[in-house]
Formats: sequence, C-alpha cells, structure tokens
Amino acid sequence: MNPRIIKQTETAMQADTDMKSKLKAFARGEMTWAEVEGMTFEEAKAIAAVGCDLAAAGRLDDARIIFEGLVAGNPKDSAARAALGTVYQKLGRTADAITEYTAALDRDAKNPVALANRGELRLKAGDRAGFQDLAKAVEADPYGETAAGRRAKGLVKAITMAAVQVAKAR
Repeated sequence: MNPRIIKQTETAMQADTDMKSKLKAFARGEMTWAEVEGMTFEEAKAIAAVGCDLAAAGRLDDARIIFEGLVAGNPKDSAARAALGTVYQKLGRTADAITEYTAALDRDAKNPVALANRGELRLKAGDRAGFQDLAKAVEADPYGETAAGRRAKGLVKAITMAAVQVAKAR
C-alpha cells in the first residue's frame, strides 16, 4: 500500500498562512469566528431570516439553534443577540433572555427589540427600570417601524395613563 503524499503548493502554503493568521487573531479576540470563516453580512442576514421564520412557525428550539449559532459565530451581532433573547423569552428562559438583551444593548444601546423586550421582562419582575427601557425603545423607534417599538409605545402610554389615574384618585 502506498502512503498518501500531500503536496504543498505555494497557493496552499499562502492559504495555510492566512488561516493561521486568522486563527491567531481569533484567539486574541481580534476576530469573530464568522470573520475567520468569511461569513458576509448578507449570509448572516439570510440565516437570521430562517431563524425568524422558524420562530414564527412555533419551531422555537430550531430557531434557538440558529440564533445560538449566529451568536457563537459573531457575539458582536446585536440583532442576533436580541433575536436569541426573544426566542429564550418565548421558551420561558427569562434570565437567559435578559442576558442576551443586555449583551445586545452593550453593542447597540438603541436596539428597539432588546430595549422593549428587556423592559417588559423587567416590569414583570417588578423592576421599575423596565419603564426606562421601554421609554428608550420608543426613542429608538419613534415612528413605530418595528413591532417592538410599537409595543413599547403602547406599554408606555398604558403605564402613563394608569399613573395619571392613580394620581387623580389621590
């Protein structure tokens, strides 16, 4: 039996050197895994769309897998983290959802999905800081272009009206 011989070509050596360089940058925290792999924004967006479709169809565990993969590949992606938070929220994993919303907001303080959903969860837990999140969500999406922005606006309005009623009753 002949041993298999792998020939090293100049092109293969260059590719190997590029990959080593990328892996070292990943290990130093200078690159995400998505960058190492060469994932484009369009590819990530297409994968996220599949995750959203799965969530909308009620296939939450499948959506969770998609968004956990996107976050693992690029932990800097605020939208993927907010989407993962939403899936966790729907699965009843409140602490995990808040963690993901907070991580999304660390990258993009005006992410209306993360603000609205974290605000709602905080209010349900009795944390008044949830109202601030909702107010920031309305500021981030003043025209209600997202469902989260519209929901936040409705909640802020309802809470404000309830507070006015309480104040009038005193």
